[in-house]
Amino acid sequence: MKRRRYTKADFKWIKWNATDFRKVAKNIIRRKKELYAAILVIPALERTFVNTVYALESSDDFISDEMNRISFLKEVSPNLDIRIAAAKTIETLHKKLVEIEFDPRMYAALKEYAKKKEKLHGPEKLLFDDMMKGYARMGFDLSKAKFAKLKANIKMLGKLSLAFERNLNEHQDHILVTEAELDGLPQSFRANLTKVGEKYKVTLAYPDVYPYLTGAHDEERRRELLEKFVRRGGLKNIAILKKMFRLRAENARLLGYRTHADFQTELRMAKSAKNVWRLVRDLERRTKKQAAHDLAMFKVDKRRRTGNPKAILGAHDIAYLFKQIRKEKFDIDSDVVKEYFPFEHIKQATLDTCQKLFGIIFKRRSDVKLWHPGVQMYDIYDSSGDYLSTFILDLYPREGKYGHACASELTYGRQEGGTYRAPLVAMIANFPKPSATNPSLMSHGEVETFFHEFGHIMHFTLTKAQYKAQAGFNVAMDFVEAPSQMFENWVWDAGMLTRLSKHYKTNRSMPKDLIKRVIAARLFGEAWCVRGQLVLASLDLIIHTKGAKNPVALYARLDKKLMGITPPRRQLWIAGFGHIAHGYDAGYYGYLWSKVYAEDMFSRFAKEGILNPKTGREYRKWILEKGSSEEEMDLMRGFLKRKPNNRAFLKSIGA
Repeated sequence: MKRRRYTKADFKWIKWNATDFRKVAKNIIRRKKELYAAILVIPALERTFVNTVYALESSDDFISDEMNRISFLKEVSPNLDIRIAAAKTIETLHKKLVEIEFDPRMYAALKEYAKKKEKLHGPEKLLFDDMMKGYARMGFDLSKAKFAKLKANIKMLGKLSLAFERNLNEHQDHILVTEAELDGLPQSFRANLTKVGEKYKVTLAYPDVYPYLTGAHDEERRRELLEKFVRRGGLKNIAILKKMFRLRAENARLLGYRTHADFQTELRMAKSAKNVWRLVRDLERRTKKQAAHDLAMFKVDKRRRTGNPKAILGAHDIAYLFKQIRKEKFDIDSDVVKEYFPFEHIKQATLDTCQKLFGIIFKRRSDVKLWHPGVQMYDIYDSSGDYLSTFILDLYPREGKYGHACASELTYGRQEGGTYRAPLVAMIANFPKPSATNPSLMSHGEVETFFHEFGHIMHFTLTKAQYKAQAGFNVAMDFVEAPSQMFENWVWDAGMLTRLSKHYKTNRSMPKDLIKRVIAARLFGEAWCVRGQLVLASLDLIIHTKGAKNPVALYARLDKKLMGITPPRRQLWIAGFGHIAHGYDAGYYGYLWSKVYAEDMFSRFAKEGILNPKTGREYRKWILEKGSSEEEMDLMRGFLKRKPNNRAFLKSIGA
């Protein structure tokens, strides 16, 4: 089906300001009301799938596009006033849309259509069934009083989520370090730091924090930086979270669920909190022995390095010791490894890989002026020459910009009459900035992150799903990470590492013996990392099943129990845990759950060839193109040609 390529005119929203936001918001509300009214006036006997179910699903198409743009500017605009205005607009829209969407008459209209008992199949049946479940979960079967309470709580949750995110994004702090206190860090890191007098400013942005915590030899400065980092969001966000937890639990009870976790998992692959706990406890058991071994190793190593037999292992030591031990054990200097991963080469090698695997062509565009000079845009074409979609890369840190890495949807693919709306998506990341003297050099972990996020980009842009609700990464929350996690495996293959690496001075690929050592080191600390994920998954699950009066203390207890580490005394770690406030509540387990399926999918590539175009095309057909137009388990069976299992995953963590 023909897709229209985006033009300059499609990017006028980049220059939106507060006045534009108000106009767009007003238009969104007007249009939503008109579309809903048109559905509601249809006589019961004249209801069809197209004029009721599809009309309701597509009523959100234009609106979601506009809201995505405003939300996106809230995260990436270099202008603080724009970010603030965008946040306020989204907050206002969420409130007003709740009023429109929480309409029992629409549920009644769907029930009128259901009475006709039309036989639906495939994507249409899934769409209708999900829609009916969704309306039931909105509380339309509740009494008026309970329904009003539920709706008020949902409004408040939207407001609190935005406030949490705003507090986190605008939180500014740093440490100042001397030249000597940068010992252990490469010159490329120092080149990106701002100088304040005779000292250097190390911020709480990820490209500053993680290199410093892993590389700086000065223990006291590492301690100082971590103590500031784990207080991001502050007490304001702790207060916000407590309100959110209470409102979520209350809503679950109103809707007849035992816990918020049971409510959230019902529509996911896990289906219940009980099944999630089964996964968490099984992994706790399987990783316990190796994690205890790693903890003992860290303690011994710190005492050896400090010459103090009574030295106490701290949270600020782990990343540093992990890097030092890994370097010695496998003779890997991560700073030397970085020299083989200049970002522009990594980007091109990633594009080349996807072109070969999926039968597509990327074309860089320079005809559209975006929100920042460093942002890039690409069109995607099928190998047949047909235009498919567009993606944008915003990859370097800026003050006030979203601080993590993510794929941010702008326009979902969907059928619109006789044409197909082309997907538009942006990757936001915070990789090290290039300088006048050095290119952007990536750690191997950052290369893995780039592949991960590009996996999301491929999932979003190559969709052929007819309905927006089933397109791209609109899949079950505990499956959404699987395609991107699977793509991480490419950076652990010897042949791929040869292609990916290119020394920024000599242009040579990484030596084979170094590649061999990098791959051999993969399992080192993997169980420890899984335990770290279990801390967060358990924190999330306990809060959303049993509740927690003091979530700060709960985090400290779980960290001590699962990792054997006491976090900084004044930590407010959960105040910076954006996942739990913004979409991943009772869902953080999904990273581990989806990893099981990711590793199983990769087993086909491992067997048939990591650059095998035939396997790549089948993966595109079954996983990337279909979205959730079929049940995720059926997609897995289709691609694997068998029932999925966890054997590849357990092998990947050494369990």
